[in-house]
Amino acid sequence: MIVKLMGAILIVFTAYCYGCSISSVYKNRVKRLEELLLSLEIFKAEINYGLSMLPEVFLSIGKKLHSPIGSLFRKSEIYMNKQEGFSAADCWLKSLTEMRKELELDEEQFTLLKKMGLIWGKGDKGDQLRQVALMQELLRQALKEAREEREKNEKMWRYLGLLGGCTIVILLL
Repeated sequence: MIVKLMGAILIVFTAYCYGCSISSVYKNRVKRLEELLLSLEIFKAEINYGLSMLPEVFLSIGKKLHSPIGSLFRKSEIYMNKQEGFSAADCWLKSLTEMRKELELDEEQFTLLKKMGLIWGKGDKGDQLRQVALMQELLRQALKEAREEREKNEKMWRYLGLLGGCTIVILLL
C-alpha cells in the first residue's frame, strides 16, 4: 500500500512539475522581451551620448543584461570582432539562430528579433534613433501580447499538470 501511495505521489508531482515547466516558458518570454526593451534603451543612450563603435556597444549591453539576452549581444560582438566580412545584421542573425532555444520566444517574436538585426549600424545617428524607437514600439506591443498570453496560460498549465497527474493516478488505481 505504501508503495502505491508513493507511486501516486510521484506521478502527481512529476505531472505538476511538467505543467510548471511549460508555464515557465510564458513567464520567461515576458522577461526576455522586457530585457530586449532595456537593451534598446541602453543602445539609444550609447548612440546618443557616446562615440562607441557597434561591437563596443554590444559588449556593454551584454555585460549589463542577464543571460540569454546578454549572451546574445556578447556573441554578436564576438562575431563582429572576428572580422570575417559579415555585416552587423549577419552577426546578429548568426548569434540569434544559435540561441533560439534559450530565448524561448514564439515565431512572431523571433521574426521581430531578426528584423531588429537590420537596424544595427544603418544610417546616421538620427536614422538609427528613429529605427530604435520604432523597434521599441513593436517590442512593447509584443510584450503586451506576451503578458496577456502568460496570464491566460500560466495557471492553466500548472493546473493541467496537477489534474493530469491525478487523472493518471485514478486510472491506475
